[in-house]
Amino acid sequence: MPGSVLTLGAGVIYGFWGGIFLVLIGNGLGAFISLLITRYLLRNRAAKYFARSPKMRALQTAVEKEGWKIVCLTHLSPIMPFSLINYAYGLTNISAGEFLLATEIGSIPSTCIYVYLGRFLSNLANIGPEIRQHSQLEWLLQGLGLIATIGITIYISRLASQTLKKELNRVEPS
Repeated sequence: MPGSVLTLGAGVIYGFWGGIFLVLIGNGLGAFISLLITRYLLRNRAAKYFARSPKMRALQTAVEKEGWKIVCLTHLSPIMPFSLINYAYGLTNISAGEFLLATEIGSIPSTCIYVYLGRFLSNLANIGPEIRQHSQLEWLLQGLGLIATIGITIYISRLASQTLKKELNRVEPS
């Protein structure tokens, strides 16, 4: 199941702040476990698998040089699948603490947008923990908040994708 569906659901069930809190904990835990699985259980298999991909080799080289910045950028950018790259990071020398912090920071924008969207949809459908009638002003503010959140997330994602592409092209092995 895609993580975005679960994140939307967290917004519906737990509201904005509760949803963000729970999603970031789950996201961090899943990413951390992926790192540890590669680092301590499946290192040789993962190394063979990722060696076939020039992009993954470039990613690993970039992390060796830039550390947490690359991890944060990959989680801000939608150009790489998060679950796969979390396993790839287990082959690098990044510390588990740096990895976890960078993963969480990079995950905040997309988590906010999906949780906010889930909360907004639950308000539209009158479901969730706070069922009540909303005034027109509240709907307007929620709609503007959704538009602003989407706009900021798109901007951050594009900026992160451009920066990440530059970094990967700079270190991509020949």
